[in-house]
Amino acid sequence: MKKLLVFVALLSLLLPGCNRTLVDTTWAYKYADINGVGTVEVSSWTDYENSDMIQIKASDGTVYLTHSVNVVLRTK
Repeated sequence: MKKLLVFVALLSLLLPGCNRTLVDTTWAYKYADINGVGTVEVSSWTDYENSDMIQIKASDGTVYLTHSVNVVLRTK
């Protein structure tokens, strides 16, 4: 039992440093408010693991690449 507790404690210290996604969540957004552009209907969006950039593909086919501080993704 003591070995298990030590293992769990050690694992909890090492996992945050490995920078891996343990739980993958999918977020569905219908609209994006983009600074300088306005509100667009979202077809798909992608964020990048090692960057603050976000790519948004609008329902009309236009692709926007911008910094994440310039975008608000929303469902309504």
